[in-house]
Amino acid sequence: MKALAILGILLTIAVGAITLGMPAARDVAMSVGVSSDGRYAVSAHRDNQLVLWNLEERSHQRLSERANIYSAGFVQGTDLILWQDLEDTVYVQRPAGPMVESFSHVPTYGHVMALDPPYYVSADIDWAVRVRSSDQWYQLKMGRERRFIGAGKVLSLSITGHQLVTSGFSIARAGYQITPDTDGNYQITHSPVLWDLRTGSPVATLPGNSSKTHATLSPDGQWAVSVCENRMSYLWDLDSQEQIYAGASLHHGIYYPESDEHDWYFDATGLIPLPDDFDARGAYIATKFISERYYLIFVTYSRYAVLFSVDSPLPVKYFDLGDDPFPAVSDYSRNLAIDTAPEAGILVMGQRDGSGILVYQFDPDELTLERVWVGR
Repeated sequence: MKALAILGILLTIAVGAITLGMPAARDVAMSVGVSSDGRYAVSAHRDNQLVLWNLEERSHQRLSERANIYSAGFVQGTDLILWQDLEDTVYVQRPAGPMVESFSHVPTYGHVMALDPPYYVSADIDWAVRVRSSDQWYQLKMGRERRFIGAGKVLSLSITGHQLVTSGFSIARAGYQITPDTDGNYQITHSPVLWDLRTGSPVATLPGNSSKTHATLSPDGQWAVSVCENRMSYLWDLDSQEQIYAGASLHHGIYYPESDEHDWYFDATGLIPLPDDFDARGAYIATKFISERYYLIFVTYSRYAVLFSVDSPLPVKYFDLGDDPFPAVSDYSRNLAIDTAPEAGILVMGQRDGSGILVYQFDPDELTLERVWVGR
């Protein structure tokens, strides 16, 4: 009887909480975005909740209970929230204030938007890419059936001005040609690919990665970084479309391929040691610029992010992201749950098991990355 009485009290408290309008429980964040000034974050959760986070006031509010779980983000260089509902309407809205615009679209599996010049770009379940330039729509790239399902990841999209890089599943193969079909449509399975949105055409392929691949552009559009499941990374100069370097192996150093002068070998000169508890199983899941010249690589199953500079192929530092809560780095289907605001030095991530977010502040002078808030 005593147990039943306690149960009754708990049920009464639960019902009272609902009546008082306390926030509903959330599932894990599947996509996360952060505004360019680092003041706001937005997250879409596996139970379709869309949450706005005020990073300065350490508060949050629910914006929707019917959000596409792969659609939370911000328009490039702004604090305008970008998301899609379950009726396939895309919204652009301010954190506080009126809606800026909305339009009907196909279900998105990741999308990006820029205002100057104005472009909206989305990928679907087949990894087909569609572009809206002003009020005109065109299909940039054809898809292949259920590429999201087969690869278990979204097609990554990164936009800076009129430049776009796409990456999904790569085959390490140099020199392949990109040609459209008879209707002028591109169907590219190898990636990453750099596109010019002014012409709707590919500019260059960025070969070398293999398997699940993720790529990102620097804030100024000068660099692209690509990483992959096989722990390979590359830095590219976008003016020349040339590879600047192949990132060093975290375990062995810089790789030198076989040539007429020598057999292939690794050079570990200057390689910093791995943390003692670094998970050796880890594959590269995502990469993001955290400032103009520094970028982070995230590793599956690992609580560490690896800092690289555009000035050297060697890792600069390992940052402990913490394990309570653990960051969302263990599932390729959640690699949209990582975003940065390079101008503000802010990193925002979902949690592996919890329903909140993790917020970090990067100092480019001291080369530190500090966890400054756990949003719950």
